[in-house]
Amino acid sequence: MKALSEREQEVMNIIWEVRNCCVEDVLQRLPEPKPAYNTIQTFMRILEEKGFLAHKREGKKHIFYPLVEKPEYNRWILKHMKDSLFGGSAKSLLNTFIRDSDLTESDITDLMALLKDLKEESA
Repeated sequence: MKALSEREQEVMNIIWEVRNCCVEDVLQRLPEPKPAYNTIQTFMRILEEKGFLAHKREGKKHIFYPLVEKPEYNRWILKHMKDSLFGGSAKSLLNTFIRDSDLTESDITDLMALLKDLKEESA
């Protein structure tokens, strides 16, 4: 798997939400200023070549659908970031994320409960 560019990520987010869609469906959901039809078509072909999408033909249209689901990609990209930017250390990645985030009291409580559950599972 390869990391997505910012525009590829934007297109994939739409496809993950809509599921089965053609180029026009994606183009409709993009913010202004909208890129050209051919630009989005090219991105979708690239995503297909990268193994993120496949398509089926319905009449004259190509209907694209995801081969890689969003949670799977999110796990992969976080692992990739952990390995490439944080020397494989989940602790360093989480420390950076937590310290640079505006966590609410509720967020902190939820994270502490999650860590407690993980600790109990590993015991």
